[in-house]
Amino acid sequence: MDKRSFEQLQNKIVALLRQKNKPLYLLAEDNCSEVARLAGCWILEKMPDAQIFIAKGDRIMGGKNKSHDVILVDSKKGVHIIDPTVWQFFKNKRSIAITMTETVESALYALEKIYKGKWKISEKINKKTCTQKKEWQDIIKKNNYE
Repeated sequence: MDKRSFEQLQNKIVALLRQKNKPLYLLAEDNCSEVARLAGCWILEKMPDAQIFIAKGDRIMGGKNKSHDVILVDSKKGVHIIDPTVWQFFKNKRSIAITMTETVESALYALEKIYKGKWKISEKINKKTCTQKKEWQDIIKKNNYE
């Protein structure tokens, strides 16, 4: 993914989350699963040859019961780590692009260093997974209006 692709994806995510006049870090809370899957589908549409994974972290950022989902985009160039709701942990972060590694395993290791906790691949995003996009959007809207 190039810088422009990251910016377009981030703009799409921000537009999805900004449904109320709340700070982005509050709107991102409790939406990481749905936003990560939705963003993964959007990436798959633009990069059909890439492998898109959801990485799940448990007990992250020092929270006993805190879990989080991010996207790993495995392409010929390497593995991009993308956190579509990064603002819930890093309020002033300007980009959803976290870092890039050579392998999925090294991406999981990088996530442990950045977010702490234990990380694993929880699912792979594919065309069948993406049939649920409307449901995820509805959940995000509902979460942000509560």
